Amino acid sequence: MKALFGLEERILDTKRDMEAREALLASRNLAVPGGESLVLGFFRDDRLVATGALVGNILQGIAVAGEIEGEGAAAAVTSALLKKAVERGMRKVFLYSKPQEARIFRELGFSLLAEVVVERSGLGAALMEWGAEGIEDWKAGMAKFAEGKPRGAGAAVVNCNPFTLGHRKLLEHAAERSPWLYVLVVEEDRSLFPFDVRLRLVREGISDLENVTVLPGGPYVISSATFPSYFTRVPAGGDSRKITELYAALDLEMFRRHVAPALGVGIRFVGTEPYCPVTSVYNDLMKRILPAGGEGIPPVEVREIPRFERDGSPVSASRVRDLIREGRPGEAAALVPKTTAQWLESEEAAPVLERIRTSGSRH
Repeated sequence: MKALFGLEERILDTKRDMEAREALLASRNLAVPGGESLVLGFFRDDRLVATGALVGNILQGIAVAGEIEGEGAAAAVTSALLKKAVERGMRKVFLYSKPQEARIFRELGFSLLAEVVVERSGLGAALMEWGAEGIEDWKAGMAKFAEGKPRGAGAAVVNCNPFTLGHRKLLEHAAERSPWLYVLVVEEDRSLFPFDVRLRLVREGISDLENVTVLPGGPYVISSATFPSYFTRVPAGGDSRKITELYAALDLEMFRRHVAPALGVGIRFVGTEPYCPVTSVYNDLMKRILPAGGEGIPPVEVREIPRFERDGSPVSASRVRDLIREGRPGEAAALVPKTTAQWLESEEAAPVLERIRTSGSRH
């Protein structure tokens, strides 16, 4: 089909086209995002000069050859992808851009959520959204949970895959030191334990703590939109680490700018991370970004708590999953609260346990 400026629009699905796309992205200092559900290309004289992709409901990998910059090709790619997203029933779409290019996408109806530049690497990104029920609606919903609750509350963001004694100790500690505690459970359903199970096990595991509200994290708290590196296996060094730092900084900027003010959070609690390099990077940046405040946004104190240990080793969800994978359910049960152990013994758990035994996923 013919697009604007006489460019031909195609869905890219051949090896040759994908190699051309990778070369175009590299020429603009961009990486292939991975996980694409749809890849578009725009051609001039049978040569790829613009491209973009849908990764779930996220627009990524939008690149335009230097020779057609200024002709509106980036807007054309974005508009074409938005049309495809709407045809697929998507009501909300996220987009990453360079901070200096955010204006282009604002003109297409996108709203800026957050932007960061990581001093150490010099990399920058802006996260934007388009569609119904955006960040302001979400914050209004969060604020309702905070009505009548004290300001200066504590918060903890947890995945709990599954809920362990380590999580219980962290949340006990946080609740004792907070006028109120919000526990935000990562809602992205890309863990071996499904979100509805993780949310239930957290609620059951701390039901005796009276000053705690457990909430779904939603699309703005450690999600594929705000922190995609959290859900992939990322090497500790090189460019991969720089990308992880960029996404981590963006997620923390979202928390600082949107989540904490909506809930009246003044303290964020986090456990030390001895195993996962991605979470370790995240914790390090958290201690630098959240206390800074600025731009009318109050600082958020960060309190890092030593990981709870059993028999000289830190208790972690990954260790529980490893024990399940190795066929040692009794040892796994010793690392989780009674409520989690009971669920692991239920019929409902059988397909999850089988998936753990056959999967090498870090989540």
